[in-house]
Amino acid sequence: MYYLKNTLYGLLIGIANAIPGVSGGTMAVILDIYDDIMFSISKTNIKSHLKFLVPLAAGAVIGIFALSKVIVGAMESHPVILNFCFIGLVVGSMPALAKKTQNEGDGKIKPVNWIFFVVAFLVMLALAIVNPDAVTNKSLEAMGGLDMLLIARLFVCSAIAMVAMILPGLSGSLILLLFGIYGVIMEAVATFNMGVIIPVFLGIAAGGILGVKFIKNLLRFHPQVLYCAILGLMIGSVLIIWPGFAPGLEGVLAVVGFVGFTAVAYLLSSRK
Repeated sequence: MYYLKNTLYGLLIGIANAIPGVSGGTMAVILDIYDDIMFSISKTNIKSHLKFLVPLAAGAVIGIFALSKVIVGAMESHPVILNFCFIGLVVGSMPALAKKTQNEGDGKIKPVNWIFFVVAFLVMLALAIVNPDAVTNKSLEAMGGLDMLLIARLFVCSAIAMVAMILPGLSGSLILLLFGIYGVIMEAVATFNMGVIIPVFLGIAAGGILGVKFIKNLLRFHPQVLYCAILGLMIGSVLIIWPGFAPGLEGVLAVVGFVGFTAVAYLLSSRK
């Protein structure tokens, strides 16, 4: 039962990580295993906690692979509806993240920390203005195929996304979406394209090894600075994900998806 439970927990975390706007870290908090994960994946503890981590990781992989075909299909057939659902997930998770940010400063945000919020938001705004097509869900073929530059990009972006996954309230898949490689990765997962999956896996491993200590230090010494920056990135990301809007059945379904996924994200992220 212990292994089955951890596999199911990993499945839920994997599904959460596959959806931009839903935080795998938040799901771990909801399942009450976040502290256990953070403790287990340090260099000194990982070997003695493999019985906990292996089924968890296996479940996460299963969750990501299971959802990939659904997401890839939606990207191809209903991209506007899908992006509105993504926006709903981001918007729905914002209140809990804002509350978390305030709680790190005894119920209020220190004036100096607003600087980090503004800078993060302006970065997202600049991306939306300078490169509005950065987050289009392109296929591997549309990106010109796999070359060394794309391999390096997949590795670096996956490492950064892994750091984001560690944080409750921030979605690693959202980071991949903002970097413009989410579509490529989900397509690769759905089709078992190892040329893409291997550099992504190596990037995730590197991000996990290097990111845990970095995040632990930030959470210990500068938690509100970190969460202010995350909040700015989250709010600004809506400008990048925005797919446009057209009236009609597609528009109605997009609004319904936005409302429904906002509610789901709010309920999940608000749970302790």
